[in-house]
Amino acid sequence: PGGGSGAAPAAGAPDRAPTAPGSRRLLLADLDNNGALDLLGAGPAGTRIWFADERSALGAAAAAALPAEVFAVADLDADGLLDLVGVDAQGAPVRLLARAEAGYGWQRIQPRAHVAAGDQRINAFGVGGEIEARAGLLVQKQVLTGAPVHFGLGRQPGIDVARVVWPNGVAQADFDLPASGVFVAEQRLKGSCPWLFADDGGGIRFVTDVLWRSPLGMRINAQDTAGVTQTEDRVLIRGDQLAPRGGEYDLRITAELWETHFVDHASLIVVDHPPDTEVFVDERFARDPASLETVVTGLTRPVAGAWDDAGGDVAALVAERDGRYVAVVERGTHQGVTRDHWLEIALGPEVEAHADLRLLAYGWLYPTDSSINVALGQSALPAPRGVAVEAADGKGRWTVMHADLGFPAGKLKTMVIPVERLADGKYPRRLRLRTNLEIYWDRIVWAPLGDAGALRTARLAPAVADLRFRGYSVTEYVGPRRLELPRYALAGRGQRWRDLVGYHTRFGDVRELLAEVEDRYVIMNAGDELRLRFAAPPPPPAGWRRDFVLVTDGWVKDGDFNTAHSRTVGPLPAHASPDYPPPEASPALEDDPVWRRHRDDWRRFHTRFVAPDAFLRGLRP
Repeated sequence: PGGGSGAAPAAGAPDRAPTAPGSRRLLLADLDNNGALDLLGAGPAGTRIWFADERSALGAAAAAALPAEVFAVADLDADGLLDLVGVDAQGAPVRLLARAEAGYGWQRIQPRAHVAAGDQRINAFGVGGEIEARAGLLVQKQVLTGAPVHFGLGRQPGIDVARVVWPNGVAQADFDLPASGVFVAEQRLKGSCPWLFADDGGGIRFVTDVLWRSPLGMRINAQDTAGVTQTEDRVLIRGDQLAPRGGEYDLRITAELWETHFVDHASLIVVDHPPDTEVFVDERFARDPASLETVVTGLTRPVAGAWDDAGGDVAALVAERDGRYVAVVERGTHQGVTRDHWLEIALGPEVEAHADLRLLAYGWLYPTDSSINVALGQSALPAPRGVAVEAADGKGRWTVMHADLGFPAGKLKTMVIPVERLADGKYPRRLRLRTNLEIYWDRIVWAPLGDAGALRTARLAPAVADLRFRGYSVTEYVGPRRLELPRYALAGRGQRWRDLVGYHTRFGDVRELLAEVEDRYVIMNAGDELRLRFAAPPPPPAGWRRDFVLVTDGWVKDGDFNTAHSRTVGPLPAHASPDYPPPEASPALEDDPVWRRHRDDWRRFHTRFVAPDAFLRGLRP
């Protein structure tokens, strides 16, 4: 009611005799690269072109007629000008090459989805989606057909932002694309928790991701939503990853994906230990939560051998943390899940001299998400399975030592795996780490368990906790599976995702919200950065080593359409309600139990209302 539709002529043409249905076609393309889409009308009698001016108005004065029937538009000679392909009056194929003197800029974008990524709602070229680009005041939107998308830029030096909406409705943006080039817009991971960066004395560098243990509203199959049993998260920061600058340690937590983060607490544990020891945190996600205590070992030792499940020797790949990882298994039909596969390890006879062993398995996980888990739950495909540990005795017989230890909780994480003796009193001759998840092992070593009493620790509260808007980091693709890792360089500041609707924390000092675990949290939106600085204590004793453990507590809620309440910040999470949404959830903020307990926080801190209205309107100036 109150609406309506209508039609208005875009351009005029001389009367034509009736023709068979489907014998004429309309094509849209920026033939002169002035930044506006021109219109081509083609049929058996020839082709007429109406050129659009800088206001995208089609004028008869700018029309041109061609004697050929045009069927397609493409840059045939890679000169940045679109050419025409068709047939002449005799039916012979012809190509019409464009020439121009204005020297206008252009940009060609090729959307490329990952064939084995997502939940199989996106085809390889994104056909059926759309792409919109803005360059200064020029804005164009085009439908994805599988061919490269050509944008004319006029006098603009490049595209400020190009936004792809994939066929499943998920949008992503790329920024600052220079003119006269070809850019591949790769489908990127839309959710994977906040990223942690640290100042190592030479610059700000990526460490890992945090808050992996507490996803809100995550669907685990077609029927069930996962509860949150552990909100505290701990990650190791090695001594070579964090150095004091001006007497302070500088850490940055960034929100860069299609998510809202609730950070209830943050602190830093400084761990000093003797030179013949190493420390680790068991950074895995499991149904039965892993211990968060710092693990002390002797110096790590290389494994005696390592093989993939095809029998290939991969010992060199797992010897060092160097981004060279085992990737023999191909990706499956759905992101994060593949066929059953394993990594086989020989420990060597040296292990028999030690009473208690730990296997340190370092790598990263390419994750599933709510939509993928729903799709898998509606199919006959095997359900995702965590890492099982199988052991072989001296006679080559395999037994299951651990049925499911979970998986590395994100990027660049270490699983601390206990190794027990077998019935004959000896350690296993070989071990297998077996799963059907996309886990990529980068380093596998072992070490004897050490004495936790040798540690000297100090837990630091942040001296500075400042929330600010930063934007989005540049990402790079590593290794044969093109795993995405960020750099602390700015890729752009424009809106990249369809943000969750609701009140987020205003920018500025937020130390008060991080002091205790009490459901008073920093609510971060995509593009935000939480900068933490800690006063560095005196250096460790001479010869000792210093590592760190970052402690965070909170939750992450992503925007996946199958995640519970994925469009809104609320209902607000609470430690007393591991299920999400909680039974008393209400659509009104004023009825939310967390708001009622801490309503003053929405007057002092959570005053930044975020909505996707501008994003949904597109890139219009």
